[in-house]
Amino acid sequence: MNIQTLHLLKQGSEKAFEAVFRKYHAKIYSFVLNTLFDKLLAEDITQNVFLSIWEHREDIIPEKDFSAYLYTIAKNMVFRETEKMLLSFRYESHFRQIYPGEEDFSTLETIDARMLEDTIFQLIDRLPEARKRIFLLHFKEQLNNREIAEKLSVSVENVEVQLNRSLNYIRKRLNASYVFLAMLLQIQ
Repeated sequence: MNIQTLHLLKQGSEKAFEAVFRKYHAKIYSFVLNTLFDKLLAEDITQNVFLSIWEHREDIIPEKDFSAYLYTIAKNMVFRETEKMLLSFRYESHFRQIYPGEEDFSTLETIDARMLEDTIFQLIDRLPEARKRIFLLHFKEQLNNREIAEKLSVSVENVEVQLNRSLNYIRKRLNASYVFLAMLLQIQ
């Protein structure tokens, strides 16, 4: 991809975005499909990759390898999707062991989702106030790191550090909560 097209994309040119989309769509789709072996999922992830490119176009550095940037986004989305599928499989297997013969897991999944959501909100509430604000601006208001930094008059690096600390805190506590929940369910 030529640098001029990437500069235009960075400035919000829809024609430049279309050129990028035409050049890379089939390659990204093929990469995702060959990784996940699911056509519908590959289509969704591919669309999300390009949506992410458009939403974060200001962050593009035209002089850097755009192809590598694009594949990194796709790889990360595939990784997150794989994590979600694995987690879903684990929970379904766990509930099948606890409730053998149960065919409809929709009620159990709804209860599990609500419990997970409640746990996450409780963990977010425990974050230090400044970290909590950064976390909510990122995940609830969908602001990128630079927008958060500008809004709060802090450095982008500070935002990144605070988000990483928040995510690590939530992940560790969430894992502990679900281990505890699984033990409780096994006792009953």
